[in-house]
Order: sequence, then structure tokens, then C-alpha cells
Amino acid sequence: MDWNLEIFRPKEYLESVYSIDFDRLKEKGITAIIMDMDETLLPREMLDITPVLFSFIQDLREKGFNICLVSNSMHPERVDYVSKTLKLPSITMAAKPFPFAFDKALKLLNAKRKDAVIIGDQLFMDVLGGNLAGIYTILVRPMTSEKFWLRQWMRRAEEFVLEKLGLDYLA
Repeated sequence: MDWNLEIFRPKEYLESVYSIDFDRLKEKGITAIIMDMDETLLPREMLDITPVLFSFIQDLREKGFNICLVSNSMHPERVDYVSKTLKLPSITMAAKPFPFAFDKALKLLNAKRKDAVIIGDQLFMDVLGGNLAGIYTILVRPMTSEKFWLRQWMRRAEEFVLEKLGLDYLA
């Protein structure tokens, strides 16, 4: 069976959100950032907002970006706490990769698909969903290793797909 895996190909694949050239994204006309939270901005088990993260979000705002957190987390109170602390709109229990969360985020950000980027650590949620929605996709390395067996299995499946796409997994 010959599967076309291109639907999983991120436009960019980088070490972390701090590796992204946001000035270049701005030059491309991107003004809206749909951002995953767990393992993209914060380790899954962490609740504290570091000064580095707070400053990073502030710098993005100063560059003219509008940002919305979109998370599949089953802990909406955690997502709400982070979004309120960072003063960002958020969507919890988003059911990525389905398109409604991306559509809702675009509406919250008053943006069009061509003006947006989705940044996340999961190939099968963030990148697949963004590609299906026609949004520029950036995959970043997860911040910590997975402890839950199902997520460990998903990471191995991601490694397999990335290898088939000719992309080195940054683990």
C-alpha cells in the first residue's frame, strides 16, 4: 500500500517556539498565531508562567501578532489559567485535528487562513489539522518526554511518518 503522507508535512520543523523566525512570518503576511499549549509553550505538568514565556508572548504582541491558545487538554481550568495569565483568548478541549477549533480561533483573531499559522508539537493534531484547514504549519519539538503510554505510542508513530517524509525527528 502506497500512502500519501504529504498531508502530515509541516511547512517548518524547528527545535522550539523560540527558534521560529517571527519577523519572516510577518513578512509573509502572517499576523495571527494559533498556538498549542501543552509541550509547545509549557511542559504538560507545569503551571507556572516563566518570565521568559511571559516576555516571549509580550514580544509577539509588540510585533503585531494576535495569538489564541488552542488546546486538546482535558483540563480546561489549566488552559483558562494560562490564557488569563498571558491575557490570550483560548479554546479548550478543541478536538484537533477537526476544523472547528481552527475556524473558531480564526474568528476570535479576526483573521483569514492565509494570515495565520498553527504552531504545535503534535504531527497528528496540530500539523494535520492546520494542513487540512489550509493554515501555515510549524511543528516544534515537544518540551519534555511523554510519560503516558498512549502519547509514547503516538510519538513513535510521528517519528515513523516524519522519517517517511524525509524529516529528522528532533527527539
